Amino acid sequence: MALPKDIPTLRAKGTKNLTRPDNVFCSVDFLDYFVSCDSYLHLTPGTTDHFPVISVINLIPPMADTTPQRNWRGADWVELNKMLEEELGKEPLVDGYASEAEVLDGIARLDATIDRCVEKFVPLSKPCPHSKRWWKKDLMEMKKTRNALALKSFRKRELPFHPVHEEYRRARNDF
Repeated sequence: MALPKDIPTLRAKGTKNLTRPDNVFCSVDFLDYFVSCDSYLHLTPGTTDHFPVISVINLIPPMADTTPQRNWRGADWVELNKMLEEELGKEPLVDGYASEAEVLDGIARLDATIDRCVEKFVPLSKPCPHSKRWWKKDLMEMKKTRNALALKSFRKRELPFHPVHEEYRRARNDF
């Protein structure tokens, strides 16, 4: 509850006792955003018995993490695969490992090889904290197609059985 316990929100008309029939509820996740929540007896209008409850809420959203990450969509996959084949071809083939140390050494060499290839062909991106990271180019194309069909459908609104209406409906559902 956002309003702390034992804070009165009503003065009874007959007895003039202070009571609390009103509560201020919010989810546990949102409770951290409350700066203060209190009732103010001195701000009560003259014709009511309830006290105003004033809540101060901090609505500044937390900033997203903006550490540079690999932009896997911008990778040159053909060149990356070619370099991986070359680099892994240089490694000696092992028929089996005699000890745990040899297995761990092989894993470390494989990781180092992959890291070298990734550093060379996968660019870093530092996204804006307010960007929609889920938005992709194919969504942009779907949106353009949907908008074009919406315009065509609107222009043919006098013809309810025109096939463009069905095309628009499918494009809208796919988007």
